[in-house]
Amino acid sequence: MLTQTEIYQLSDIKLLELLCSSDDDHLLYEQFVNRFLKDVQDECKRLCERRKLDTHIGIQIAHETFERLKKYKSFKTDRIKLVDERKAILSYLNRISTTLFNTYHKHNEDKGTIHKTYFDDILGGTDCSATDAKVLKERKDLAIFIFKKLNIKEQKIILADLEYKRHHKYLPDDVIDSLAEELNIKRDSVRKIRERAIEKIKNAINEINQ
Repeated sequence: MLTQTEIYQLSDIKLLELLCSSDDDHLLYEQFVNRFLKDVQDECKRLCERRKLDTHIGIQIAHETFERLKKYKSFKTDRIKLVDERKAILSYLNRISTTLFNTYHKHNEDKGTIHKTYFDDILGGTDCSATDAKVLKERKDLAIFIFKKLNIKEQKIILADLEYKRHHKYLPDDVIDSLAEELNIKRDSVRKIRERAIEKIKNAINEINQ
């Protein structure tokens, strides 16, 4: 095991690589948190401002981000797309924290306002009895059939959109940022792909309902 001095001298990437490949990771983890905690906290605070959440939630999620990293150790150096190693690591950590924010929203958002999704119009939507298991299964099968017609990028964006559609009219900015980075496209492209995919879904539903 490396000494504390040796760990202190490691590059950011080497430190993270060792952290994700070592069982005796206490000192490695402590050093990694010391290097990146403030940046992750700052980003989480910005996300709190965007989503109108209390700052303490962001601080809590920042700490949970590092705990999640330590637990799953999923970082792979060969997946780095940015030349700047520190920015690449922060991008990775920010993806974890964004996922945690999304989970928080899913469990804590206001359930009062429910927005229809485009799939609700299959077979006349709410005109059919919600207790009719056969109708519900038929709607589900048709939704899956339509969804599989979309390409990979369209599917990823539509899945994210559906996750928020019930309680949010628009996708949160940080979710759009995360999708743009994951799919290696511009923010505006996320919106264009979303619109194109929704149009495909609506056209397919219209054909089914005719």
